[in-house]
Amino acid sequence: MKEKFGLEDYIVGEVKNDKDKFVFIIDEINRGEISKIFGELFFSIDPDYRGIKGAVSTPYNSEEKLYIPENVYIIGTMNDIDRSVETFDFAMRRRFTFVEITADNSAQNMGLNEETKEIMHRLNNAIVDEGHLTQDYQIGASYFKNLDEGTLSIKNLWDYKLKPLLNDYFRGERLANDKMRALENAYFGTSED
Repeated sequence: MKEKFGLEDYIVGEVKNDKDKFVFIIDEINRGEISKIFGELFFSIDPDYRGIKGAVSTPYNSEEKLYIPENVYIIGTMNDIDRSVETFDFAMRRRFTFVEITADNSAQNMGLNEETKEIMHRLNNAIVDEGHLTQDYQIGASYFKNLDEGTLSIKNLWDYKLKPLLNDYFRGERLANDKMRALENAYFGTSED
């Protein structure tokens, strides 16, 4: 992002001008109730109401108004299949542009080596073909990064990270064991024979 948008590191105390760009990143944005987190500034998140024209009063100080400057970009990340959180409400959805990052995109962005990408690709194809889930359930590169770096073995990654996650995907399904066996074979590159 720094290169693509010409962003610079923030230096405490350094005065910036209106042309400088600032990025505010909220990881797992859908885990909080964003309208309450932003409070009165919820209205000002909308790009059409950025800057002074979108200034809002607060109940704490009627003379001072708050606004989000036009040179502040808010990026939120989210896992849209996370069952433990509610979906993004329509009022908030309208205030953001959504860009999907696929599992393959994440492997490319994180610079996984070809061998690790192949393992990830085999498993993700099996999630769709054998597990009969959509691509939304494919597993991203962050799970495979330690494998790529050599700090986690292929067996330990399966046993302690991937298998528990996939078991949750198929919890309560009649053919869960068969699907898990097929996914394990795909992951390790073995056949059922």
